[in-house]
Amino acid sequence: MGRTENKKEPESGVILLAKQFGRTSFASLSSVKRALGTGKVGHTGTLDSFADGLLVVLSGRLTRLVPHITGFDKTYLALVEFGSETDTLDPTGKIVVSGGLVPSRADVEAVIPEFVGEIEQVPPLFSALHIGGKRASDIARDGKTVEMPARKITIYSIKIVDFMDKYALLEVRCSKGTYIRSLARDIAVRCGTCAHLAALRRTAVGPFSLSDAAGFSALDEFTIPSLLEHPRGGAERRMDEESEESLRKEIIGGMKGMEPSLAEYCGMFPVEISPYFVDSYSNGRPLNARVMDAFFRAAGTRASSGITAGTDAELAVFYPKGAFGGVIEKRGGKFSYGFVVPPRRDFVVYSWDDIVGGKFSADFRSRGTSLTIGSFDGPHIGHDALFASALSKRADGLVPGVVTFTKSLRALKNPAVYPGDIASLPQKLGVLASEGFCFAIVIDFSPDFARIEGIDFLRSLVELCGMRHLSEGKDFHCGYNGSTDMAMISGFCRDGGFSLSTIDSVLYQGQRVSSSRVRECILGADFASVRFMLERPFALDCTGFEWSESRGGGQVCLSARKSGIQMLPPDGRYDVVAVVAVGDGRKSQKQEESGVKQPSANVRAYRSDCMLEKGILRLSFSDKLIGGCVLAVQFGCPDENIF
Repeated sequence: MGRTENKKEPESGVILLAKQFGRTSFASLSSVKRALGTGKVGHTGTLDSFADGLLVVLSGRLTRLVPHITGFDKTYLALVEFGSETDTLDPTGKIVVSGGLVPSRADVEAVIPEFVGEIEQVPPLFSALHIGGKRASDIARDGKTVEMPARKITIYSIKIVDFMDKYALLEVRCSKGTYIRSLARDIAVRCGTCAHLAALRRTAVGPFSLSDAAGFSALDEFTIPSLLEHPRGGAERRMDEESEESLRKEIIGGMKGMEPSLAEYCGMFPVEISPYFVDSYSNGRPLNARVMDAFFRAAGTRASSGITAGTDAELAVFYPKGAFGGVIEKRGGKFSYGFVVPPRRDFVVYSWDDIVGGKFSADFRSRGTSLTIGSFDGPHIGHDALFASALSKRADGLVPGVVTFTKSLRALKNPAVYPGDIASLPQKLGVLASEGFCFAIVIDFSPDFARIEGIDFLRSLVELCGMRHLSEGKDFHCGYNGSTDMAMISGFCRDGGFSLSTIDSVLYQGQRVSSSRVRECILGADFASVRFMLERPFALDCTGFEWSESRGGGQVCLSARKSGIQMLPPDGRYDVVAVVAVGDGRKSQKQEESGVKQPSANVRAYRSDCMLEKGILRLSFSDKLIGGCVLAVQFGCPDENIF
């Protein structure tokens, strides 16, 4: 039976690949395609077969950004051999001039300043440029000559790294379109001689460095003695199966996502979308200035001046917690979708019964998992380092996941005085999914579960979930009566052969950030501090509230009694933002199964006056016709500009 092609779109990402000399760029890209199981990737500039170094490859929907990254500046190491010139100006060509003078290091240093800055450069005849509709290299191979027109380029710096006999090792930082072969030729001409490139390595493309690339460790040393011992050129090199498999793992583990800093490097304005408008955006809701304002300000993130400025702009959209969501274009004052990267929906939620019943993913278990365990009520900035530690093991091939609980354990210990959780379970799971975790194990802390010893619990995670790494805070403890502390856990990890990362506490205004502290700030109506620690406003999940409506005096009033596990601020009057799903507001079957709350595709955000009194919320809207289901009420964002 023939091989079935994988039709699934690969994950959108940036792959840094260290191309080996003796391999074509096309053959090198094949390694990326096989690793990702796709027939299509986007390259941002090839290298000749005699050259090695950095290739920046884009996959999935990020291939749309190829033109941006192709234009990045580049840095090279170039070995120039003086005294001879080949027809291709590189080591693969035939020598056409020999016996030229060999300049001194001082001679070369004296002429280098003439080539720094914006200059006119004549490309090599053996190049991919088209002349009269034909590739210049094809014309050259037919034995013909043609005048190559000069082009403007920019060379930012040229540094002599080493000089030995007739060889100079140069470091060159230059603009797109620069031919290092031509630069070597022209420097030699100014020194009264001839030259060609003996070797070339690309070490950087914009902010990307060769040292971070998959396959970098397999590159040979790039020094004059090493290059003379192992000259470039000759037959194409092939990788053996073991090297190919090692490279495949590095490609998968090293894939990078689009980040705000890279978006700015591409000339775009990074913006973060409000959690409540993710579906509206990903479903292609028509864009205008009001919609843009709601999309990017309802969560407190102000879209940069690219939204309001009169000039054209591209906005790089990021989902909450940083996943790249695509590009919005602004042309002539109008907004349109450039492209959309859908949010990840492959977040799986397991119960503890699922785990002990053998229903955990066999694929996850065989690959191994990286876990962090906790109530994670919030979640807040004190959890960020824990999450980052667990997620970082994805580079080692592990599947990141979270073990958490239906509600905070403090509610079980002191129910009479416990004010409530900061976040509902769907809110918490939504944050974990947006962080990039692949699954969550949600435990209902029953009396039977409470009697499990800590080491037995951890052993179950190893045996049933393939746990190979654990990230926890220094004060973490688990098991019956919390008797298993980090010293015992460290010993268990050491004996069990899996790794443990211990994370320090995070301070805000000189005090440790914790869920208890966030609750204290909510009870004190200190929503500025709450917003800083949660990295979003405190939002009351209103799913399941039964609202009654009244109208009069140009006002629409909605009233409901609070239900669920979340806490409330003190009684009083607040300026809030009500997030409303227009329609019946019912959750889909997929939502009910996953437990992750996904808002309706048609969502509105309204400023409202909110009166809290003995667990009853009264929302007042002026001059607004409200209809639908209230998804949430956000506290502490009175400055938002919404509709």
